[in-house]
This record gives sequence, C-alpha cells and structure tokens, in this order.
Amino acid sequence: MTAAKSIVRQLLPSTVYYVARKLCHAPRRIVRKGREWIVAFGLGIGFIATRTKLPTLLLFFGLSPGDDLLCTAVLRELQKRHGTNLLMISNHSELFNGGDATYVWPAGNQHDYISVVSHYRRFARLWLRDFKRAVYGGYDGQDQFEAPSRHIIAEMCASVGIKGPISVRPYVALTDDEMAISSWAGGKIVIMSSGMGARHPMLNKDWYAARFQDVVSALREDLEFVQLGSPSDPPIRHAKDLRGLTSLRQSAAILYNARLFVGTVGFLMHLARAVDCPSVIVYGGREAPWQSGYICNINLYSAVPCAPCWRANRCDFERRCMKEITVPDVVSSIRQMLSKPRNPLSVESIEIH
Repeated sequence: MTAAKSIVRQLLPSTVYYVARKLCHAPRRIVRKGREWIVAFGLGIGFIATRTKLPTLLLFFGLSPGDDLLCTAVLRELQKRHGTNLLMISNHSELFNGGDATYVWPAGNQHDYISVVSHYRRFARLWLRDFKRAVYGGYDGQDQFEAPSRHIIAEMCASVGIKGPISVRPYVALTDDEMAISSWAGGKIVIMSSGMGARHPMLNKDWYAARFQDVVSALREDLEFVQLGSPSDPPIRHAKDLRGLTSLRQSAAILYNARLFVGTVGFLMHLARAVDCPSVIVYGGREAPWQSGYICNINLYSAVPCAPCWRANRCDFERRCMKEITVPDVVSSIRQMLSKPRNPLSVESIEIH
C-alpha cells in the first residue's frame, strides 16, 4: 500500500464523521434561523397591524445607563436630520420618556443581549430599516481603553454617520409634576462619595470618600447637601442620604432643582448636564474634560505626564492625578461656581466632517 493510500484510509473515517455531523446539525440550524426570521417578520407585522409607523432607524450602544444617556445626544442630532420614528434599544426606557426616541425596546440582560440585539438587527434588515451601533472607542479586554481624539459624544455621532455641527450635551425631558415633587432640592448641593457602585466601576475615576466628607464638613454651616448614588457608596455625614433610594428620573428631578452637583466623571455628571445643573467635577487624569466633560462645569484636571491614560483600574503612579486634587481645591471651586448665575449653561458645538 502506498503512503498516499494509507493517509486517505486514516483520514476517511474522521472526514465521513465530520460531514455526517454537519448534515445532522444543518436542519437544526435551518429551523433556528427560520424561527429568527419569523420573529423579525412578526415584529414588523405588529407595527402594521396596529397602524403604527415602522421605525426609520434603530440605535444601540450597550447596557449601562450612562452610555444610554449619552445616546440622547445622538438621538437629538438624528432627529434634527431625519425626523421622528427613531427606535432606541435600551434597558433604561425611563431616560427617553418625552425625548427624541419614538420607541424604546429592551436590550436583554448580560447573558442574552447579543441574541436580543441580533433579532433587532435582523428586523432592520428584513424591513429595510437602518440599524446603528454608537461607539466611542475600543477596549483591549483587560484594562486599557482607546483614547478618543475628540469628545465622546462627537465620536458617537460620527460612528452612526452624522455630519455637520452637533451640540455636546445629553437630554432628559422631565414633566412638570416630576420637577415640582423634587422642588425641595432647590438651593441644595447634590454630592456623591464614590463611583464604584457603577455597572462598570473604574478606580481611576474615583476620588476619595474621605475627601468628599471633608468638603461637606467645610461647607455644612453655609450649605445643605444631598447625597445620591449607589447603596454601597460610603455615606457622607451631614448630608441628606438618598443613596439607592431614587429612580433615574427622580435623581434627574433632584438635580434639576439643585443649585450644584459635586462629584466625579460618570452617570450623575452626565445626568446633571442633561437637566441643566452646573457641576464641579473631580477629573483627575484618567481622561481629559475635552474628551468627556462639559465646558459649563468646573473640571478639576491633573495634567500629569501620564494623563489622560484611559486606564480603568491599573496605575503605575499610585493615582497621583487624583491625590494632587485637594479638598481646598474642591471647596474653592464650589464657592466659585456658586458666585455665578445658575443658568443658562453654555453648550459646546463640534463640527463633524
């Protein structure tokens, strides 16, 4: 027997097995794919049956409330250019009540959102709709994010094909009743102690809970404070404690009425801007204010040689950028912001080519 025949005889059983297995699984895959297309078809028929207009565009980012909130800026720019009937895929539908999203569909949980979003993508393809995923940078899967070359809202708008001038700010539309119920927060300072209770906690965004406490202690004779945040955030003495007790919209209404927000980069910073509440933000050096902040705020940034690093938790310099921002720096910034009229807040405009 030649060497070639010997090799063929060795390979033949495994090859036959491989082909047979593929043939056995083919009907199963065909049935699954067919079922998925039927679901996509059914979604469209549901619109037609209820005499509801099909969405012209579906927008998706991810699962965290902060990223979804930033999508309100993208939706506003899309609405200006393409009109209504925009569909947002989000688990935080309350952020979009009264806003620019005509429809909000759930994104699923951490384990099944890829499958859920695939259904929506298939729906868009079947019914000739646009499906867009907003992004503003990559991630290496460990600790390093890709640093954006412009504001993340501009990056998100560009990623879905928007061109021309855009306004760098998110939006939340509150009702008169929501604003009235939280009117008790008028004149008060909203403060947070930590951002480590976020969906994706990043130590390099965090200041120090003890220093936030010192800020309140230094000003409590003159000002009243309200603490918002996650239940796991360290409590701040001499502040009204609302950690974990408010919905997203209740937090927005409190910020709408408050005189000022004091905190770090994260959801509450963006939520404050969405409802026109000025802020003092401890940036440190993980990211720069021109990349994610707002020009109407006082942003305490440390321009150390390694900044902005865009690392989540690792640091080779013991977080020097945060250590260099002191309690007197924050107290002075609060007093400076309080010396100005609360509104109107300035809005940055960026041209996307």
